[in-house]
Amino acid sequence: MSKKPFSLLFFPLCLFPVFLVFLFISLAHADRGIQISYKDNTGKQNSFLYENSHALLIGASNYTNGWPILPGVVKDVELLKEGLEKQGFGVMVVMDPNRRELEDAFHLFITKYGRGKNNRLLIYFAGHGHTLKLAYGEEMGYIVPVDAPNPNRDKDGFLDNALDMQQMEVYAKRIQSKHVLFLFDSCFSGSLFALSRAVPENINYKTKRPVRQFITAGSANETVPDESIFREQFLAALNGEGDSDKDGFLTGVELGEFLQKTVVNYSKGSQHPQYGKIRNPHLDKGDFVFEIKELARLDPSQKDSQKDSTKDRSVEQDKGMAKQMMEQNKQMMEMQKMLMEMIKDERKKQGKLEAELEEQKATVKPMNQKETANAGQIKELRDELAKIKQQNEIAREEKKPKTWKKTKKAKVRKCLDEESMSFEPC
Repeated sequence: MSKKPFSLLFFPLCLFPVFLVFLFISLAHADRGIQISYKDNTGKQNSFLYENSHALLIGASNYTNGWPILPGVVKDVELLKEGLEKQGFGVMVVMDPNRRELEDAFHLFITKYGRGKNNRLLIYFAGHGHTLKLAYGEEMGYIVPVDAPNPNRDKDGFLDNALDMQQMEVYAKRIQSKHVLFLFDSCFSGSLFALSRAVPENINYKTKRPVRQFITAGSANETVPDESIFREQFLAALNGEGDSDKDGFLTGVELGEFLQKTVVNYSKGSQHPQYGKIRNPHLDKGDFVFEIKELARLDPSQKDSQKDSTKDRSVEQDKGMAKQMMEQNKQMMEMQKMLMEMIKDERKKQGKLEAELEEQKATVKPMNQKETANAGQIKELRDELAKIKQQNEIAREEKKPKTWKKTKKAKVRKCLDEESMSFEPC
């Protein structure tokens, strides 16, 4: 009985941090839509809309079963999160997943964000990759969760725990969103996707058609350094260096070409990124699109003047952000006050309930003593009635006249002679 009041008090205390987290996420990710404007070949102004932009960042750093630890992955994920948020992405981060957690991360991300038709999704894995030659002669690439054993020591265990690229194809087809880009800062065989370099005619065409694009940091039998050149060049591309035609947009094809050129160069030929689209005629016509910020597209001589012209605007934006943060803090303080009132009410209810329980305990005990006394009295009365009944039976027998009696041996009726006190034939 004493546990129930505690649970009533504990509920609002648990609710408070959960509510704050929910409030923070709601305020931070209330709107992930982005509208991109462009001019077509005729000079007409057009625009298209990604209703939502979401990224899943998976970092595998602390390997536990024979693979080298990758401490640089932690920094990579932090920098990627910052860069993608600047691009308007809501970012979901999963660190050091085992096989089950890795599958759960893909499932949750796809279920939550992959059903919006006009969404833009980016999935990035940083960790070990591996390629195995299968029994029928083909090669298969795998991404390696932190609990997968090294295949040189335990091949069966590796196959049971690593996630093969065919599963990536399943995930790619399961997603309903129009544009999806998979990036793997790992090295393995890229047989899943076609290495075609066909580029659609214009940005409008690219955005209307669905696509599933893949980029890997290297090919089979290559190694990726812990200080990731791939991540460094990916962020450089987002900052404008990858926009090869200077149209203000970075497409998936441009990104793949940029990474292939720069990563090979900076790795001194030890890494050869692969890029392409899924081998599916319904999912290889479009192109993933990033919008390059205006400042990133300017020549170095123009950047200083552009910064001066935008300085006042930045100050106003900072003021607006400060005001918004104050409003958010005010909302949080109000909700905290409301929750504290709830806690006070629950404490009052708890005190009242405990008092009622004490009263019940005080009344229950005397009742039990009374019932015990009554039970003893009833037993005494029953014993006394039994004695009286026995005495009445004895008295009734004494008063009954004894005139004749049958004997078992003689089957002749005999009568009692009262003077001689013997039985004689009647």
